[in-house]
Amino acid sequence: MRNYRLLSFIILAVIQFAFCSLSHAHFIYVYSHDGKAKVVFGEDLEPDQAKFLAGLSSMKAYKIENGKRVPIELTQKTEDGTGWFETSLSASEHMVDVHCPYGVFGRGDKKMLLDYSAKYINLNAGKPAIADSLLPLDLIPIMKNGRLEVTGYFDGKPSENIEIEVTRMAGESIAKTNASGQAVLNLDARYVVRGKFSVGETGELNGKTFTEKRYYCTLVIDTEPLQQKSADLTTATKTSLKKVDAKLADFPKGMTSFGATVVGNQIFVVGGKSGRAHHYARSFQNRDVFCLPVDGSQKKWRSVGENLGLQGLSIVGHKGKVYRIGGLEAKNKEGDEQDLHSTASFVEFDPATKTWRKLPDLPEGRSSIDACVAGNNIFVAGGWNMGEGKPRWATKMLRFDLSKPHGSWQQIESPFKSRAMALRHHNGKLFAIGGIQQAGGPTNKVHVYDLATDEWSNGPAIPTSGPMKAFGCSAVSINGQLLVSTYDGGIFALSNDGKDWAKVHELDAGRFFHQMLPITDNRFALVGGSHMETGSHLEVEVFEVTENMTDASTK
Repeated sequence: MRNYRLLSFIILAVIQFAFCSLSHAHFIYVYSHDGKAKVVFGEDLEPDQAKFLAGLSSMKAYKIENGKRVPIELTQKTEDGTGWFETSLSASEHMVDVHCPYGVFGRGDKKMLLDYSAKYINLNAGKPAIADSLLPLDLIPIMKNGRLEVTGYFDGKPSENIEIEVTRMAGESIAKTNASGQAVLNLDARYVVRGKFSVGETGELNGKTFTEKRYYCTLVIDTEPLQQKSADLTTATKTSLKKVDAKLADFPKGMTSFGATVVGNQIFVVGGKSGRAHHYARSFQNRDVFCLPVDGSQKKWRSVGENLGLQGLSIVGHKGKVYRIGGLEAKNKEGDEQDLHSTASFVEFDPATKTWRKLPDLPEGRSSIDACVAGNNIFVAGGWNMGEGKPRWATKMLRFDLSKPHGSWQQIESPFKSRAMALRHHNGKLFAIGGIQQAGGPTNKVHVYDLATDEWSNGPAIPTSGPMKAFGCSAVSINGQLLVSTYDGGIFALSNDGKDWAKVHELDAGRFFHQMLPITDNRFALVGGSHMETGSHLEVEVFEVTENMTDASTK
């Protein structure tokens, strides 16, 4: 879940800020989510360990009313060991900021006083971003001729040499403000901007001396294109999904990052991870092969075999067999230092005999992948190889011909470095959807591989809202439709011409790291997964596609 950087932090790790990229350090962020302003302390817009919040005791928060900063109270929330602060945010409240003098930290002879600020602005509100007073280090955005201009202020004045780093849908860019304090960036939906400014100044705080002051400011900006597109597409289709009671038993336990497929009118689940996010151990990884008939005749899932404990794997079904591909194995015990390894294993499970058969390994270990079947071929896309040094992101899609079980994997160059994506075969093409990129974070991008021409092209982006975008999404091709389920709760359908997506349903609670499975010609099930606010999903939700899609170009 979340970003899966697989790094361990302790509260004093903030001293690393001076020595690493702004995008790989802990900061305070404030952003809008589900009618609330959320404040987190972490590497990105997701709650990190609740114990880290203890260092924010001096934090103060403000809303902007009539151009004035008005103090507000924040409520601390915790879930599964993670923590954040929040307050209600009405549609008319377009800006929130927080400030926290953090304290003195150092490494070796270098002692720094750290000062953190964070701001959220909705530029769609058409209201000015500048209030009557500024944060110690402040970032002020305005829109000019379709571009975003950010002015960096220090001590109330535009200042040069403020380091600026911005993450947007298209990736990352880095700049410095000029003599007027400005950095100009192209506009693209939600931005996360980080600023840093250092001052050589000595002093003392709470008995600790320092030789430098370091100021950090984050700015989360919501802009119009992403949100407007999603709203427009909601009415662009006649397709509708109807939730039905298929009497399928609840998922056997809270679990994410598992493999699932349907073979012989039965759902099979292999692997997966339980327990808190970002905590890994052998005991957290599922070793059962779970099975459930799709007709609702069985009151609970049953175990029909044993499996190597894995997560981030994929399984597919073909001609009555289940094929397990790759995955991440945790070799450490609970509480020990994490020892994580991607596997190259490729094996076949026969439900009739409940036995496994080894097949040719992948070219290298790979996890955080997805796979699908087209004809007699298995395709595998995305992922990385963990275990030795830094993770190596995959640059090739893999293909294996099941009609030649003693053959080998073919490697196909892919135009992306992403993981935790969805890969599905639909109308003679493969759709690699969403995930998280090596550079640029969570993404809504769609890459399309034409099986007839062996060529890649760019598909329409998924019009999700929120910082998770299509990270950890799942997809299904059913009844002539390609559907995608994303973290924000949206289910999107591809138009007949393949040029756009339409939101056709809004779930009561979104899921990610789950599975969408076709259980009849016009019904699919949402299985497993979780959400950072609602926790693990045990209910198996079944939906019926009740009408056919109309071309989105008719809107």
